[in-house]
Amino acid sequence: MTLSWGTGLPSMCQLPTYSTDAGTDAALLEKLCVDFAEVRDLLKKGTAFFVDVREPNELVNDGRIRDAVNIPLNDVGTALSLPAEKFKEKYGREKPSQDNPNLIFSCRKGVRATNAMQTAHSKGYHKARFYRGSFCDWVEKGGEVLKK
Repeated sequence: MTLSWGTGLPSMCQLPTYSTDAGTDAALLEKLCVDFAEVRDLLKKGTAFFVDVREPNELVNDGRIRDAVNIPLNDVGTALSLPAEKFKEKYGREKPSQDNPNLIFSCRKGVRATNAMQTAHSKGYHKARFYRGSFCDWVEKGGEVLKK
């Protein structure tokens, strides 16, 4: 699968969609995205494995969402390929299981998060999802932002 850019979907940013030989599958994209309320609830319950794929300097400058693990986009494939003990050593968390439905990627507006999700899918994490709107949506809706 490759990414193409969809239009006409209600959102604060244009959403990337998966494109297959059969054409754009907006329904698939909808199943793979989460919104503010779901992210907030999963984080509150402690059941999300929430990955922020922004660069570290973006987190320093803009802040971060509590409990997010920072794995920059270019490192996602390598990180998900690490043995469990190396992952924990590097990121301070247990490596998520490939069937974890609460592995969620976030970035600034959702574009890099979608790319990270696609990378995760290619590594066997077929239930990985992305946060539509990501950090910008989180801030806009009053989510807690931690500053270092």
